[in-house]
Amino acid sequence: MRSAVFALLVLIAGADAAWAQAWLTVADAEGRFRLEMPVPFDLPPSQVEADGTVTFAYVHETPELALRFEVVDHAEAAQSLPMLVTRVRDSEHLVEMRSHVVGRRTYRMVAIFPPELEGDPMIRRFMQSVHYRDDPR
Repeated sequence: MRSAVFALLVLIAGADAAWAQAWLTVADAEGRFRLEMPVPFDLPPSQVEADGTVTFAYVHETPELALRFEVVDHAEAAQSLPMLVTRVRDSEHLVEMRSHVVGRRTYRMVAIFPPELEGDPMIRRFMQSVHYRDDPR
């Protein structure tokens, strides 16, 4: 019996770090997006530009990692585009960004992390968690 309990504890202790992290599902009121954010995260004040463009973001930051989901509501409608993926590397950080444009709205997922965290389960879970509904009902 003790060996079974020990084996179970080893399995729990070795569980994926992304699943050990607390997560919260975030969505907008119209149902246009839904994603998982690691807890804690911030919702800084929205930024409004002179042309009426509004930007807001959900942000999770630690000393070694930044995860951002940004929503930009443009004053003018833009052409809908397929998902764009950008990956930039310098000597200290990797920046991975995915953008999705639908009508007046641009969604951006951004992960900034040191090269040693490449392939990290938490980053992967965040980047793969977003779901869009282009035509909310």
